[in-house]
Amino acid sequence: MARIYHVDTAVPSDRKKRRKHKTHVVFDGSRVFRVERLTELEDAAEVYIDAMFPELYDEVLELLRNGVRVCLLKDPIKLKKLRMKNNMKKSDENDAVLLARIPKEKFRPLTVKEVEFKTRMRPLINRYERLAQWKKRLKILVKDGYDYNFKEVIRLMEADRTRISREIIRQVASLPHIWGGLQKGLRNAWNQE
Repeated sequence: MARIYHVDTAVPSDRKKRRKHKTHVVFDGSRVFRVERLTELEDAAEVYIDAMFPELYDEVLELLRNGVRVCLLKDPIKLKKLRMKNNMKKSDENDAVLLARIPKEKFRPLTVKEVEFKTRMRPLINRYERLAQWKKRLKILVKDGYDYNFKEVIRLMEADRTRISREIIRQVASLPHIWGGLQKGLRNAWNQE
């Protein structure tokens, strides 16, 4: 029998590290339980989640490919407001139960193409963010007088960052439905000025 699950997702910790392993809390309409992976919900027809972290892309993609409808909460603030309205403490179990009270219109369905695109883009975005972070740190060191030829390194980092940003733009431009929305938004912003 196909079931509907409401899941308070957790960021999975790295199993190589000695941290407590976080699990997802699931509410099926009658009981609350925990699972390590979303794919353990084998009899699911629909899964409603509160957040989707990059570490969950593979699990969500597998669910979508198996024909499960996965929906993401559009506005996570709704959950917080509902918790405050019902005078409930913040806990994973409470959040999973409260997700079931949120109307279905407040969720948006995820698609295989969207999750595949995010999976493909995440390494580029991570690399871009790391380069920006290191460039900022090196600029601070140069400003403080520790110039060990960092200016040349900063120049090379900026060139690499530009190359990566062009690749990100190229990938986004290859998807007309995403790029069309960006173009429309930019056009509207330009006309308002």
